[in-house]
Order: sequence, then C-alpha cells, then structure tokens
Amino acid sequence: MNKFDARVSRGSLNFRVVTDHADIPDLVDLAREAHGESRFSYIPFSAEKVAKIAKLALKDDKRHGIFIAARGAVPIGFAYCTLGEYHIGTDVLIATIHNINVSREARQRLAGGRAALGLLNGVKSWARARGASEILFHVTSGSELERTHRLAKRLGYATIGGSYVLSLNSRS
Repeated sequence: MNKFDARVSRGSLNFRVVTDHADIPDLVDLAREAHGESRFSYIPFSAEKVAKIAKLALKDDKRHGIFIAARGAVPIGFAYCTLGEYHIGTDVLIATIHNINVSREARQRLAGGRAALGLLNGVKSWARARGASEILFHVTSGSELERTHRLAKRLGYATIGGSYVLSLNSRS
C-alpha cells in the first residue's frame, strides 16, 4: 500500500494525521509534557514555537507530518517528522522523525507501547507514500533511552551513530 490512511483505529486507540488547526492546542499540551520530561527541560518551553511548527506542517503536508495517537477523544501521544533530501546529497528523499512522545501515564500501560508503535507505523506509511528511501529517528530526549532503543530495533531500525552532548554551563 502506497497511500497513507489519515485515520486508523486499533481497539481503544486511534491514530490520525493532523490536518486541522483545531488540533494545535492538543499538540502544544503534548509537546509541553514531552519537553518537561526531556533532557532539555531546563530550557523555557515555547508554545508559540510549537504552534508555528504545526501551522507550517499544515501548510505543507507533503514535506511535514504530524500524527496524534488518542485513547477515545483524549490525545496521548504525537509524532512530528519532515521529508527532504540528505543535507549534502540530491535526488533521494529521507524522512526524519524530530519528535515522538507518548504521555507518561499512557507509557505505564499497555496502550503506551501500542501508541508508540502506531505512531511509528503512521510515520512509515506517510514516508513511503511520499517516496522516502529511509527514515531517520533522532532520539535526544535523554529519557527512557533503553526502552526506545528496544522498540526501534524491534521495528527494524539500525543504529548508525549516536547523539552526544557537552554541557557548557553548570548543568550536568
């Protein structure tokens, strides 16, 4: 199948591509929660930046994808990805997952794993439908790295490097 179905339901969970500005407040809330758990939580959160990214994605859904996982009507996770050429190459499209998160409450239940899996499968379908040759999955949250690594490996992602950080202030 080479077309991404914008709405998919699996049991009590449903997944959708964000296509409406009405979803932006939910995305801001989900991003705020993800930010609060991340290594970068010391940086002031900007709801305005999240809204700006979401609006850009809504304008250009061929190159930007935002996905929401919900339990009933309650959003519990999201993913944001882009599609473009490799930064020093041409003619090949690569999808990049910039952010994916499932709420802490959902991660403590079976639905959390299903939500993460559904979001990653949504990104895969979306990327395939747009002709991507690969998906890069950047994990820089500093949170639940082993769990994320196991899921990525189970889904066929290969490790091609790592993310490193050097703090230049008193933060460890």
